[in-house]
Amino acid sequence: MTLSRQSLEILVDLVEIKVSLFQVQDRDDVREHSKIRKCRQELLLELDQLASKKKKKVIKLADLSAKKSRRPSYLAH
Repeated sequence: MTLSRQSLEILVDLVEIKVSLFQVQDRDDVREHSKIRKCRQELLLELDQLASKKKKKVIKLADLSAKKSRRPSYLAH
């Protein structure tokens, strides 16, 4: 299942809020805090991958339109 960019951004915001409000008091809290930070990193990685996929699609579409606009040399005047 893939999440939309908007959903990923919302999740990152929620995780960042939780990290900022988290108060570590014992070892269990340290573990939980580490898990939350790791979750944030994974969400950010997903956002980066989603952004890079969109960039590749835009480049491919631009390449296709450039190829279609080229005229064969025998038609050039």
